[in-house]
Amino acid sequence: MNSFENHFSYARLAWGLRWIISLQCFGYAASLAVPSHLNSWLLPLQGDAFAGSVDTTIALILWTAGCVLPFLGRASLPVSQTKWSCPVVRCDAALLCFVAGWAFLNAVLSWQMNIEDVFHATDPFGHAVRFVAPVVLLAYFTGIGSRRKLEWFLRLAVASTFIGHGLAAYWLKPGFVDLIVGTLDTFLGSDWRLAEEREKMAIILLPWIGRMDFLLAFLILLPTKYRKTVALWMAIWGFVTATSRLTAFGIERWPDLIIRAANWGIPLLLWWEMRAKIKSSKNL
Repeated sequence: MNSFENHFSYARLAWGLRWIISLQCFGYAASLAVPSHLNSWLLPLQGDAFAGSVDTTIALILWTAGCVLPFLGRASLPVSQTKWSCPVVRCDAALLCFVAGWAFLNAVLSWQMNIEDVFHATDPFGHAVRFVAPVVLLAYFTGIGSRRKLEWFLRLAVASTFIGHGLAAYWLKPGFVDLIVGTLDTFLGSDWRLAEEREKMAIILLPWIGRMDFLLAFLILLPTKYRKTVALWMAIWGFVTATSRLTAFGIERWPDLIIRAANWGIPLLLWWEMRAKIKSSKNL
């Protein structure tokens, strides 16, 4: 690629990451309408008033981050071409660190507050792409690491997320059974006489869904010509599974969809980049 193409590719990837992270912020902020895992951890230590105020403060920061991240700084330029002394750059970096930290803390506390539930043990892996995406964007505009290495981190994060969800599906997570049954009820009509059959169907499907997730996670890491197709399928499948929260339980679960923006948005972004690279190489 020439310097202009490199700059354009950087700008495209950086802006894509910003909008995905912004959506994720809105989802996390909206989800704090109910007590968070951090709230549950703080409650016996500090009391309800303090734990509630922490949730409220975090929600306000996340709403703010979601609104301003797409417009903060020069997303198409590394910080080496701006200045760390610039308040906008510092604010940008601070918000990205906060979002990454909250996503990571939320995943760890989800596991620790449900330590006896084997399904929650997969959360640090299943949520990986959510806390890695802000770190990668921060690394992009601070000039840490090459573009190729940072794309590798995104691919590893996507693979980790699919492995985490694949394990939960393979182990027949009850929540995943409910997603399939609820979605079937929405599109085919609720019928208590068919409830047992639909549950059995979900139990049969889930191990195969888990195997597919494992296969996709493996393929996205391979240097094959089919990686672009794999990334697109991961994006489609990630969006379908995220949307199943709405189809199973109703539109009021919309935060569950956009919290998972990175689950499908990052594979879509990787597909977009791979497609652009192939077009560019053909034009040489």
